[in-house]
Amino acid sequence: MRRAPLATLLLAVLALPACVRSSRPARPSLPTVTRELLAALEEEGALTGALVVDAQTGLPLFSHREHVRLLPASTMKLVSTSSALATLGPDFRFVTPVLLEGTHQGPLFEGDVVVESSGDPSLGSWRFPETVPVCEQISEALWGRGIRQWRGALRIQAPDTDLEGPLGPGWAWDDAAYAMSAPPTPFVFRENVVDLALARPEGASCAEPPTVQLSPPFATFPTTLQLDTSAPKPGLSCVRARGAPGVRCVWRSAADQCPRTASLRLSIDDPQALFTACVEDALLRKGLTRLPARVPSPNPPVPTRQSLLELISPPLSELVKATNKESLNLYADRLGLRFARERTGHEGFSALRTALTEELARRGISPREMRPVDGSGLSRYNLATPRGLVQVLFTSLQEPYGAALSDSLPIAGVDGTLANRRLSAQTLGRIRAKTGTLSSQKAFAGIAERPGDPEHPRVVFALMLGNMDEQPALSANDVFDRFAEALVNLPLQ
Repeated sequence: MRRAPLATLLLAVLALPACVRSSRPARPSLPTVTRELLAALEEEGALTGALVVDAQTGLPLFSHREHVRLLPASTMKLVSTSSALATLGPDFRFVTPVLLEGTHQGPLFEGDVVVESSGDPSLGSWRFPETVPVCEQISEALWGRGIRQWRGALRIQAPDTDLEGPLGPGWAWDDAAYAMSAPPTPFVFRENVVDLALARPEGASCAEPPTVQLSPPFATFPTTLQLDTSAPKPGLSCVRARGAPGVRCVWRSAADQCPRTASLRLSIDDPQALFTACVEDALLRKGLTRLPARVPSPNPPVPTRQSLLELISPPLSELVKATNKESLNLYADRLGLRFARERTGHEGFSALRTALTEELARRGISPREMRPVDGSGLSRYNLATPRGLVQVLFTSLQEPYGAALSDSLPIAGVDGTLANRRLSAQTLGRIRAKTGTLSSQKAFAGIAERPGDPEHPRVVFALMLGNMDEQPALSANDVFDRFAEALVNLPLQ
């Protein structure tokens, strides 16, 4: 038998340790963990993309299909809120003037109370204590002027807009009944929603109709309710009634169950009517009498116009914080539309698209990486890439308003839309990120602190998942939780 040359045997022996080392599993790192997670999703047919860069230099630290275009969903709010902050400034406040237009003699005011709408999304909102009692503020101001009787109307003057109907471009019709799709009308009151509550009395059967209660109590909202006791689990869903005002709701429950209460918020198309009813209710409780209209005099006195009061919103930084932490679609679109008016002189989704595209171009962000259509992310026409989302955040952090935008992001495991994330003590509170969710789509974009990494102590990231299965082996939130742990605690290489 022919023996191998000694040199060949020596080379083989020397190569053994290298072979042994190469067969060992790779050391856990951000790339190894993330690629394994995304590969598992892609095997199920999902589309995935991710990018991580240094927050100070923009140096890419990890990428996976960073140019894949997916639906950004509510991460689009990063574009609209950062654009509003860049143009209007964190200290900007909406100011809604309330005027008296008529004649005031003794205790009687004859004329109109005129509200000049500013598009303030927080007017009458329960989220900010100072904005709740707007109707009472008007009645108090009238009383303070010595007015005890009023003959006239409440008139709202809203700016001209190019908005067409209650829905934005690419919004889903079957979402229209819910608070998430409350229309961003030029005049907003109480976030353009009413609360619907259903209740069955104790002892009532499941087939017995429940009581329906609306809040605020002066709200009127036509509601058709159907009971369905053949559903596998309880739930309440509503859709707009076609060709008629109001909504059609179905309260579902299993045959062997009988839920007693249910509630949800429904959007309204006419906030002016709700506001008028609110003011009239406040006047009634104050004791200020509304007199019926009368036949106009042939020689009426010349009306005067004077300021009654100004309704002032919280600063923009607080509105942005509520928008991003709670993912408020109405706020995002109203802030975006106000930004569009400031930049183009027009208010509408067409103007918003133009203004946002110009703002992104100012930052050097290509339309191939980000295509904005609305401010909230409800539109299915929006497109974004992980690179585009990272660029929006990275450029924002370099500008004076950067801290206000960063403060507005949900903190993983602490608050907002990331409050319920299950994270280790080492990761808890170290990630701020905007989330986005649409059917089969999930996106995250934010900032992570890496206390154990002196070279890259802070990074900006985006993680986008599309075409997700309804019942995946690994959920989008599970993927984010593991990605977040790796982002904070593992080596970047």
